[in-house]
Amino acid sequence: MKTLWRAAIVAAGSLLLSACGGGGGDDDDTGTTPAAPTVTLAASPASIVLGASSTLNWSSTDATACTASGSWTGSKTASGTETVTPAAVGDAVYKLSCSGTGGSTEKQATVTVTAPVATGSISGKVVDTKTGAQIDGASVRVGSASTTTNGEGDFTLAGVPVGERALLQVSKANYETNQRIVPVARDAESFASVVLLPVGASQTLDPAAGGDVGIAGSPAQVSFPAGAIDATSTVRVTITDVNPSAAPDNMPGDFTTAGSPIESFGALSVNLYKEDGSPTNLKSGSTATIRIPLDTRSSSRPGTIPLFFYNATTGRWVQEGEARLLTGPDGSYYEGTVSHFTYWNADQVYNTVTLSGCVQNADGSRVPGVRLQSTGIDYTGTSTTVSDASGNFTIPVRAGSNLTIGGYIGLQLTSTQAVETTNVDQSLPTCLQLGTSSGNGFTVTLTWGQVPTDIDSHLLTPEGNHIYYSRPGSLTQEPYVNLDVDDVDSFGPEVITVLRPRVGTYRYFAHNYSGNPSPGITASPARIELKANGQTRIFTPPAGESASTRYWTVFDIRIAADCTATVTTATAPWFEGVPTLPQAENPSAAFCSR
Repeated sequence: MKTLWRAAIVAAGSLLLSACGGGGGDDDDTGTTPAAPTVTLAASPASIVLGASSTLNWSSTDATACTASGSWTGSKTASGTETVTPAAVGDAVYKLSCSGTGGSTEKQATVTVTAPVATGSISGKVVDTKTGAQIDGASVRVGSASTTTNGEGDFTLAGVPVGERALLQVSKANYETNQRIVPVARDAESFASVVLLPVGASQTLDPAAGGDVGIAGSPAQVSFPAGAIDATSTVRVTITDVNPSAAPDNMPGDFTTAGSPIESFGALSVNLYKEDGSPTNLKSGSTATIRIPLDTRSSSRPGTIPLFFYNATTGRWVQEGEARLLTGPDGSYYEGTVSHFTYWNADQVYNTVTLSGCVQNADGSRVPGVRLQSTGIDYTGTSTTVSDASGNFTIPVRAGSNLTIGGYIGLQLTSTQAVETTNVDQSLPTCLQLGTSSGNGFTVTLTWGQVPTDIDSHLLTPEGNHIYYSRPGSLTQEPYVNLDVDDVDSFGPEVITVLRPRVGTYRYFAHNYSGNPSPGITASPARIELKANGQTRIFTPPAGESASTRYWTVFDIRIAADCTATVTTATAPWFEGVPTLPQAENPSAAFCSR
């Protein structure tokens, strides 16, 4: 019994010693270590352009103090938000170190700052190339910037990146999509008029069977082999004769391939759509046969010619394949095979010479930065350039040809000159004249077909001048209106330029000088382009022409004192005699001023 009690006492003593820490040691050691602080730090957004801001969000635990370093400084609370605006391009690194009894922890967040993209804007008008009707609701786009046209066909597209070749794309249901090449300057407004071509024909097709799709009365056609189209059910095929000789602006881009100018002998647009409306194309490795109607201002007709397709990403024409000239019951055409569909063009690169010239104001001072364009008279093609710091320019043009050249800067237009080139470089005989900055002028261009051989342009001015082939006017003195280009042997153009508009109403009309009623002005067909305030209005002959009505009154343009122009299409267009001004002549009519 004593032995048992002794064992119990020993055991109890051991428990007591253990509870008291044993025989020695530190009486202050609790046996726990304080936790290190936790820190979170994030930037939103993590990428910005210079001048924009980002928000820093942070939080911490087990911290008694937080300190910022790097791209920000100072003491910070344990948690919070702060808006930061980095001052330079590059990576802005924001560090946050939080400390406590358990030590310190640092986190960082990076904000990447890029230089802002320089932008400008483009304003313009979209019209139907055949009727001149203004097109509302058209989609207008450059890259990610987009807008739509209003009820007058007008648009303004902001936020367009600066560049010499902005690809302005315009589309609308039942029209062919078109692209214009527009130069855009920083914080400046550019101007562009765009014509849309109505779809020529639309037809459904069974892709398994293939078949032909064409335009009635035209050699335009595309032939699909069985199984060539990338679709399993019915597709809709649209086909359009682009007819570039009548209106070069029907063509997308700027008549260049890898920078070299080309001339067109006809163009065709073909598009394929699945049942859900999504676009499709030919299967890989498949081909189809196209027939492009012969369409040219040139007297030459190459027997074989390269084929080019339009690349909407680069705004250039790309050579792929060739076509041969054939003739059928509906006319001549170029036939070739293609492996995909877009705009296709029967083209050739032409020999060029350099045309040099200058642009000057009314006082003789030279004008830099003017956008110049040449347009073929006896060929279908254009080329462009810009006047240099001294107001001089050089431009590649087709050798041994007839062409016109004119230009614009902002809303101001230059005169137009007709040029006959040789096989050597040459210069314009005089500088192109730019309208005064106090008042924007306008130009009227008349073109037509092979017959009648001679259709004349006429302009009646508010002060009583009648500008036509017998009284061409002047741009360097009164009346500051001139028939720049006169044509008497088919096609045109005839160009009238007004550099200093007067307050009042101008009346423009065309005269079938040849007197040939068959085909007459309407069926020729005649086409009028009015360029004013950076936009283009198109006029085509209305119904009502007869064998005796040789005069077509096209429009009146009223100029207000502030140079605002209001255009009114003639409601009674056809006359047997010479039209007159809609108001009394005013010899003292003042020049408008902006």
